[in-house]
Parts: sequence; C-alpha cells; structure tokens
Amino acid sequence: MDKSWMRIIDRFRSAEYREGVYQFITLAQAHATTNNIRCPCRTCRNNFFHPIDLVERHLFTIGIDENYTEWIFHGEEESWDANEFDDDVNEVQRDEYVDDMDEMLDDIRLGSFPNVEPMEPGTSEGPTYVEPRPKNFDQLLEDARRPLYPGCANFSKLSFIVKLLHIRTIGGWSVKSFDMLLKLLKDSFPDALLPDSYRESRRMERALGFGYMKIDVCPNDCILYWKENADKHDCPKCGRKQMACVDINHPSWNFLMQHYKSLLDATYVDSLPGLN
Repeated sequence: MDKSWMRIIDRFRSAEYREGVYQFITLAQAHATTNNIRCPCRTCRNNFFHPIDLVERHLFTIGIDENYTEWIFHGEEESWDANEFDDDVNEVQRDEYVDDMDEMLDDIRLGSFPNVEPMEPGTSEGPTYVEPRPKNFDQLLEDARRPLYPGCANFSKLSFIVKLLHIRTIGGWSVKSFDMLLKLLKDSFPDALLPDSYRESRRMERALGFGYMKIDVCPNDCILYWKENADKHDCPKCGRKQMACVDINHPSWNFLMQHYKSLLDATYVDSLPGLN
C-alpha cells in the first residue's frame, strides 16, 4: 500500500492525503472491536484511544505520525524476517522467563521487592497502585504454580497466562481476539489450565499482586510525569505541555473547519461528524 501521502504537508487541500486518510480509517474500522481506536497523529502517537471520528480529525488538524509506516495497531500485518531470531537464544530466554516468574512469586509472597523504593504514608510523589492481598493468597499462589497441563515442564498456569498477556500487549491484540484465542486453546487442549477470558486472566494477575499503573510521558519523550515530575503540567526540559485531548465541541474546532471548507470538497467536509 502506497503511504507517501503521510508526508504531504498541505493536508487540507490534498486529494491524495484525503484518500490516504480514508484508506486508513477504512482499515481501522474493519479491525476495530469498539468505536475507540489508537490515534496515530503526531501528538497522540498511538498512545491514546479516541473515537474514530476524532482520530480522523486529528489526522487533518495535527497530521499523521510519519514514522508509523506499518499500521500494526490498526489491522496491518507487521513485516518481519524469519531468520532474524535464533531458536537457541529464544529457548534460553524462555527458560529464564519461567524461572524469573517463580522468583517474582516468592518476592510477592514474602513481601520483598528489592528494586522498589517504599513510599512514606501521606506523600504524593506520584501515582500509586495498591492491590490488597486476598485472604486466600497462598491458595492462589499454589494454584498459579501448577503445571499448565499434566506433565508440562515449560509453563506453569500463571507463567503461560502472563506470557500470553505480554504477547497481546506487544502485538496490539484486541480483547476480543484474545478471548477468541483462549477459546480455541481451551477447545484444543481441554486438560490445560486456561482462563475463560481476558478479564479472568487480568483478575488472576491482580489477585497475585501483579498490579500496574499508567504514567503520562512528555510528547517528546523527555520525561515521565512521575515522582518529582508527578505534579508538573509542562515538561521541564522542552516546555511541551502534557498530552491534552482536543475538544471537538469547542467553537475553535468548528471555526477551523469552516475556514478550510472552501478549500476542501464540500461533500467530504459535510460528512465529517460534528461539523455544522
């Protein structure tokens, strides 16, 4: 697919850019499971989910990220070289991954996290995630360490689930596709200890203490808004503000589109949702 349109500067008057956006939105809609998709504009850079019509607006008012040439988050297959990976190295990494999982479980059980600095009560150095330990934690821990299926030496129940969740994140899978894969695996391997859904997988992780938090980042990748920067709204290095969503109901948006209406195909502009 020709993506040279992504580098066009005059986005509002270019029929080629308009057609490129149409092709992108069509592809994204065909693979979306909800009305919200990742926005590949130069500001959001696939870090934020927005309604499809707002993503389309961003692609015109802000422009698409020119480095996003493989639309892997919107249904396009990622190209890769099969010879790029070494099987022996991957086998060692997988074994280390499983071993590390056991060590992490031991740390959670003992309440020992050598690489995490505890925060004093009442401080506000940054966002925190605290997951209370359930009363039946030891039972959950014992269940999580069970082999994936009788005789399996490579994966425990938990390590397989965590591995799947990791692949989902890297691959940009939707929740629906993850649930479909789980159903296929359960039907194919009825003896395997697999969860029924993505929600159940995440619930198991959280119950064992594998919580997570979202931390804002400077649009130029200078800093994380974390610890000493948690209360800041502007980047201390480049001066950029924290990411802010465009309010499509704000008068300035309608003014902007009315200003360019004479330059665009009137039929196309009138089809944009939210434009009077």
